[in-house]
Amino acid sequence: MSQSSTTGTASGMRSGFQRDHHVSVKRLHSEKVRLLYDNLWQPVLSSVLAGVLLVAAMWPVVPSWILLTWLAVLTFVSLARLVLAYYFRRLPAQQQQRRRWLHRFSIGAIAAGCVWGSGGVFLFAGENHGQLAALSIVLAGIAAGGITTLSSVWWVSLGFVLPIILPLLVQFLLLGSSLAILIGAMLSLFLGLIITTSRRLSRIIHDNIALRVSMSAREVQLQESENRYRSIFQRSPLGVLHFDEHGQVTDCNSKLLDILGVNRAQLLGYRMLSHSADSRVAKAVRNALAKGTGYYEGTYYLPKASAGTPLRAFFNGVHSAGNEMVGGVAIIEDFTERKRADVIIYRQAYYDSLTDLPNRRLFIERLAALCNEKQTEQQGGLLMFLDLDRFKLINDTWGHATGDDLLVQVARRLEGCLREGDMAARLSGDEFVLLALLEEKSEAGMEAAAEAYMCTVQQALSEPYRLESRWVEVTPSMGYTCFMAADCDDEELLKQADIAMYRAKTEGRARLRRFKPWMRDAMH
Repeated sequence: MSQSSTTGTASGMRSGFQRDHHVSVKRLHSEKVRLLYDNLWQPVLSSVLAGVLLVAAMWPVVPSWILLTWLAVLTFVSLARLVLAYYFRRLPAQQQQRRRWLHRFSIGAIAAGCVWGSGGVFLFAGENHGQLAALSIVLAGIAAGGITTLSSVWWVSLGFVLPIILPLLVQFLLLGSSLAILIGAMLSLFLGLIITTSRRLSRIIHDNIALRVSMSAREVQLQESENRYRSIFQRSPLGVLHFDEHGQVTDCNSKLLDILGVNRAQLLGYRMLSHSADSRVAKAVRNALAKGTGYYEGTYYLPKASAGTPLRAFFNGVHSAGNEMVGGVAIIEDFTERKRADVIIYRQAYYDSLTDLPNRRLFIERLAALCNEKQTEQQGGLLMFLDLDRFKLINDTWGHATGDDLLVQVARRLEGCLREGDMAARLSGDEFVLLALLEEKSEAGMEAAAEAYMCTVQQALSEPYRLESRWVEVTPSMGYTCFMAADCDDEELLKQADIAMYRAKTEGRARLRRFKPWMRDAMH
């Protein structure tokens, strides 16, 4: 891999990670802000009620206009915060993620803290210990309550708590008495405790929200992955099936049903390891469950099926989270079209397109295989070579279509003469060959059987042919040679049969001649 390609891949991975990280941080921030607004209603209403009770407690010792002014400001700030929460909850989730909503909330929280803190200044009655106790209890309670509802964003909780406690703490220290200083020290400890608690609670809330966001993201990814797999599963051009650890089919896609030509009810629950199942399929399934992979290729027959399906299948085992084999998946490819294409290619390569007889290539291979085959006993045979007399005249006079029709009729008659194991082929033009094995053991018997067979073929080919709505007599010139398959030479046999056929032509056509050695010399 080139350096530029490697750099590009690494850069893409980094950008993808940064994008996912940014999305996670934004989602985490959004969840924290939503938690702040969701927890706002009860604390705000409770704080207003606490303010009313505090005013009632302080009424005898603090001027009423101060108390009412302070309560009015507290109520106004509380209502403003509730209105803000109302509008926030009505927004779409996309707009709730904007940072401005955290800033607005923090302003409201700090303002509320300052109002409560001002109570520690304006409502502080130094010589009235009962009212001081009430004031201290209410302010400490409000601060502690704020910790429980605002700690999702730590600095917001500090912005609420510090303005409440610090003014009261300063007021006690300014009194100068030993008891006041002691109370100030206790308030300092209390402040430190709630700050520490707030920090710890903030981390816990952060971790919980982060875990929830992470789990939600993983669920989304898992669902997307499941949807992608299901899309592939249902729309795959290949058959797919699931099976359990016992080799029982648990699911399949529609393509597999089309390949096998069955309905879903017939296939679901089918046990591929049962005694009635295909043994090679069962072996592939066992290999997948034991080794992780299995392979099958062949014509597959379902039980009670009249026709098989050419296919190949890749079996893969599936492990659980505990690394236990829990079943597997099979990918099945339909070989029907491939087999059909193979047949077409084979016929195009080895058969004559006009007569549908084997062509020269297939005939030569068959003859060579016969000559090269090791024989346990002597096997005789004959090779015949024929050429149609005056075929060129017919072709030129009546046209190529008529000539082709004649060749097809000759091919059909040749096929009608063949015995089991014989082979006829068209070499080229109007030249045909025939290969036959003879059962006779003696040379005389073999020669007699060969001559009788060739006479039968000659008679069949010499009958008139129906061409252009008329009967036309066309005769063949035929030459043949007999041989023993154990020590024959395929090229030599073709030459001998060709020489014999040439001899039949020169003697006046419509002749049948067997090869004799002197014929070779007569050609020179």
